[in-house]
Amino acid sequence: TVINYFKLGIVKFKLYLRLTNANKEKLEEIGNYFYEHKKTEWVVLTSGRWDLIAGFLVKNVNEFDDEVQKVLNDFGPYIQEKAVTATLYLAHETRSFLRENRKKTSIVYHTSKDRQEKIDDIDLEILKIITKNARLPVTEIANKLKTTPRVISYRLKELERKKIILAYKFLLNPKAIGRIFCKTNIYLSNPTKTRLETFINYASSIPGTVWPQRVMGDWDFELDMELENYDYFQNIILDLKEKFPEIIKDHDFCIVSKEFKLNLFPNSYPSI
Repeated sequence: TVINYFKLGIVKFKLYLRLTNANKEKLEEIGNYFYEHKKTEWVVLTSGRWDLIAGFLVKNVNEFDDEVQKVLNDFGPYIQEKAVTATLYLAHETRSFLRENRKKTSIVYHTSKDRQEKIDDIDLEILKIITKNARLPVTEIANKLKTTPRVISYRLKELERKKIILAYKFLLNPKAIGRIFCKTNIYLSNPTKTRLETFINYASSIPGTVWPQRVMGDWDFELDMELENYDYFQNIILDLKEKFPEIIKDHDFCIVSKEFKLNLFPNSYPSI
């Protein structure tokens, strides 16, 4: 389930780590540390510019800073470099390579400017349950929450009406279908609003793009893609630099080697 956590006052930060003197066992230890962390939503090991990426869903920058300081205290000797971004805009793209007509369309997007909505404990529990269990019958949800299916159905419709629930989609393991997960971070050079929108729309339309994101931090834009191979990834980067030479100042990239965790809502319950 795609949930607009911005509407609930939740902010997405990502911590990028470049590690040193970390053997395979230490990498697993650090990865598992973030996997067990209640505030992380995405944890991966990567090759390329960065060794580990951990996404956090928190209430504010101070809460995130507290978590970063704990990481530095626990693993400081192994951290060579770090970078931080805060997500301003996140789109969920359709996987056009799975569709017969190959048409590329955005499912939904949400931004840090979205108006916040209030929910109660029942709504919160519903969101925790359906984040990884979008097809769970309302009768089972009702049994878990000790209420009636009618109440659950009404609550779900209200969450959809308020655009807290944005869409329902499946999670995919790219390796299972012979693809690789590639990520490029792009540094922009003061583009105009029109040119920035053109760039974002073009980057989002590239086949294989799943999560284009505008961010604030060490760079300005992140492009997450599930692609056939590394050569195709390189060609995409070259194409972007040729089409937008005046606004792309620099870029770095990494390829996911292991995904520890993908949890799109804080403290959601495991898949059933």
